[in-house]
Amino acid sequence: MIDRRPATNQAVSTRPRICVVDSKEVGLAYARLEQCRVEVMGSLPSLAQLSPRVAGTYDVILVACSERLLLSPGFRARAQLLSRTARLIALIQSPTPDAAGQAASLGFAGLASTDITPRALERTIAAVIHGENAFPRRLLTGLVQMISRLSSAGLSASGESALTPRQGQIVELIAQGATDREIAGVLRISQSTAHKHVQNALRRLNARTRSQLVAAARQPLFPRSLTH
Repeated sequence: MIDRRPATNQAVSTRPRICVVDSKEVGLAYARLEQCRVEVMGSLPSLAQLSPRVAGTYDVILVACSERLLLSPGFRARAQLLSRTARLIALIQSPTPDAAGQAASLGFAGLASTDITPRALERTIAAVIHGENAFPRRLLTGLVQMISRLSSAGLSASGESALTPRQGQIVELIAQGATDREIAGVLRISQSTAHKHVQNALRRLNARTRSQLVAAARQPLFPRSLTH
């Protein structure tokens, strides 16, 4: 009988070493991970529990995300810090161009839908490990269209942001997940006035959703990681 254990061990050792970050808000990063040819070396419930030094020891970090989470100041700060030493891949249910732009601006090297097949996820992981940016083509197309639309409408004739100072305050509150009622309470204005400010800001930046508004107002939508 031929002992095949050395060959098996060698095959296992070549598998990507990954860390999975699930989320209390989102749930599991990927439900079919056991079907992927990867070595799960770590599993955490939050990015806050991962240090940059430890993050850099993994080949890839899979992160459960949502569009709301990508706009959270705490999450954004942590993701930007970790992306300096590690390769991050966001896993989002039904991702949109908004989500792709936000993830890329935070330094994520890749993004995939939570319903991606195990083999497709393996290809995404392999691409990121080899230094590529792995974002679905349809999302990149939508992102380019969004950038074109917002860049043409989001700047005034002087080249400065078209938002008023009050609208800028409201955008920051929206980025933290505030509703019109909560915005009204913080700024001590009526809820109808807060709603009117939000609608005016949406029109000024030609944004259709609150996440688009935040993306357009807070930083350039064109992801720096996609320009490498």
